[in-house]
Amino acid sequence: MGQPMLFEDRKGYRIAREMAVEALAAVDPEMAASERGVDYDPERSLFTIPFLGTYLYVAFPSGEVAMASRERVGALAILAPHYLVYHGEPLRKEGWVAYRDMPGARQFESAFEDMAERRITEALATNPSSLIRSAAKLGGVVSDMGDASSVLPAFPRIPVMAVLWGECEGVGCSARLLFKPSAPFYLHSEDLAALGAVSANWLISKASASRDDG
Repeated sequence: MGQPMLFEDRKGYRIAREMAVEALAAVDPEMAASERGVDYDPERSLFTIPFLGTYLYVAFPSGEVAMASRERVGALAILAPHYLVYHGEPLRKEGWVAYRDMPGARQFESAFEDMAERRITEALATNPSSLIRSAAKLGGVVSDMGDASSVLPAFPRIPVMAVLWGECEGVGCSARLLFKPSAPFYLHSEDLAALGAVSANWLISKASASRDDG
């Protein structure tokens, strides 16, 4: 499935990718695997990362990323290595948190809304139950927030909750992607925005596939 790229500057993308690989090569792979909730096979020098119902494979120390389904990895070529190495500051809050409340998120908030939340609203809000069905295909677990919501198993330490609210008293439909307060420990705010865009795209793709099958 195609994946939207938050990293529009190709030169910047290449530099970010090179820096991610350099940082990955410097870690203790078994320690990183334990901390991030993933598997590491020392014989194959390979991380296996559960992601939205499938698996990502990250070679060590080269940082090459592949998907179990052999689809194009897109932004995950940067997000997966970053997930293995990044250390930020978690928020001192409970429950679920909007993206805009993440540290440093303001400069990426507009892109996050356009590439994640607004796309979910346009694609799924007229039929909230479609979010539940699409999320289930990605390993999502139904939640009780909004008119329809599901917790998506993105990276093992970074669940993402997708929520839909239907139209009510003149207020239009809307969607939100929420994170746990620990999320900024594992990924920078720009990476969290890209993760939201990827999660939105996978949800929408599953919904489109269901309509095609129907």
